[in-house]
Amino acid sequence: MDLILNYESESPFDNLLYLAKPVYGGWVTFTAHLSHKYKLPIYKIAGRNETFKRDYGYECKYQNINVSEVIKLKNILITAIDKHYYEYLHLFPKDTKVIIHDPTECKTNKKNPNPLVQTTDKNETILLNHFKIITIRESVQEYLMNQFNVKSQFMPHPFYSYELPKCKGLGYECVSISRIDFDKNTDIILKCNMILKDPKKHIQIFGAENRLYVHHKLKELNFSDYWKGKFPKNLSPTYENCNILKDAKYMIDMSTIKGDGGGTQYTFLEAIHEDTILILHNDWINVGSIFKSGYNCIGVSTGEELAEFIEKGLSDKEYKTILMNSKKILKKHI
Repeated sequence: MDLILNYESESPFDNLLYLAKPVYGGWVTFTAHLSHKYKLPIYKIAGRNETFKRDYGYECKYQNINVSEVIKLKNILITAIDKHYYEYLHLFPKDTKVIIHDPTECKTNKKNPNPLVQTTDKNETILLNHFKIITIRESVQEYLMNQFNVKSQFMPHPFYSYELPKCKGLGYECVSISRIDFDKNTDIILKCNMILKDPKKHIQIFGAENRLYVHHKLKELNFSDYWKGKFPKNLSPTYENCNILKDAKYMIDMSTIKGDGGGTQYTFLEAIHEDTILILHNDWINVGSIFKSGYNCIGVSTGEELAEFIEKGLSDKEYKTILMNSKKILKKHI
């Protein structure tokens, strides 16, 4: 495996460029943590050059500049790309460094061709072959090689070891802090809650929602009873000025992504950093070798299995051992 960075050396990048619309999720968090670790500036493409900086979230700032100025920046790392910025990609020089977070970024599209994996009137070859590609999970590295014969460098999620806030906790034993979306399988969490008899063990849900997913999948599962809403974009997840993870024993993330998995996500790293044990989907765990159920996390596959585990819980000794083992994962990201 080709490691690009062990986070003990100086940054191999000078400028971070965020080419995507989402303001929540892993792309945004990745960019913020990398900016914090190396004190790197964040830029976005806009119609005009702005001399002031705007709030990016996670205690970071960004600056809007037009594309003619962007391409003059030295040693750029493009931290995320979505369809709204495809039109600019051909302007960047060969060997520009680009992060691919998951396989969904490499989907083809007939109406709006994806230049990363499709030829267009602006690029004669796919741009995966033009850029220097960096992946943040080994499963994505393997996907690019198998599907496109593209070699990439592997870089573990950068994690800035932020100071824990001194505010009080919310008193919840079980929480979820991921987006509410199809690939997050929030329905499994709600099915678990319907089984759990003790309200104190119910999983409380925080995060930005995909309204389409909520409408079609969650309305009949009492979603509104457990969803607290979005929370501010702080390095430490907080809600109404309280630390979401402070009192939590378990952080539940049921993510599964086709062609991906096995590695870390920021919800995982935040939970470990704040002394909370992960409960993950077995389909995610089984893709890689980082996570092992009963050793550094807990694995489940259904709402029934999740409820059964939460009802039973862990002994103090088991809890301390699993938490200690999970801390080993965090080291290479710090």
